[in-house]
Amino acid sequence: MKRIILAALVALSINLVNAQTKKPTTKTPAKAASVKAGTGPKIGYIFEDYIFENYKEVKKLDEDIKKKQEGYQDTYNKMAIEYQTLFLDYQNSMKNLDSLTTEKLNEKLKKVQEVKSASENFQREAEKELQQFTGDGVIRIKTSIKTAAEAVAKEKGFKYIFTRNKADSPMTSNRVVLYSGDKGIGNISDAVLAKMGSPVVLKK
Repeated sequence: MKRIILAALVALSINLVNAQTKKPTTKTPAKAASVKAGTGPKIGYIFEDYIFENYKEVKKLDEDIKKKQEGYQDTYNKMAIEYQTLFLDYQNSMKNLDSLTTEKLNEKLKKVQEVKSASENFQREAEKELQQFTGDGVIRIKTSIKTAAEAVAKEKGFKYIFTRNKADSPMTSNRVVLYSGDKGIGNISDAVLAKMGSPVVLKK
């Protein structure tokens, strides 16, 4: 079930920032020399898969999903039994056509078709509801992780917190920034808009 949740996580992951904005290097030798080693922004990360494996809300979501699956399965099984019973009755009626009118036989067939259609519709809707329930739960958990990451980052003085997984290699791309404490200093969005001919009018 954790694989289902993690698969849903990948499907519903929201990229908050696609890439870390880098500050332009200064061309003045004196300024470059004045930057001391080790005074750069403090960067941290979390193992997101590790958190999902150990976070109690993930385990609760797993249990809730199982309960919903069992409930859907019980309902579907009852519908399947009803369909099988009606279908067998219809087949037996076909063997004794003299004992039933065409109208009665058609009524039996119509009932069989209705129950079959209802069970198929129920199965489709149950799958959609389960996917929606799982997706909403994953988003809720990811929001909690982001909020906690921001709080820890502020407490420990980190300026950037990235997500990664235990199986990632140093070359793994698409890191997600959960927290950025640069207070907008490195934000060049307005400059980029101006370069593309869409300057932002600053409100006075």
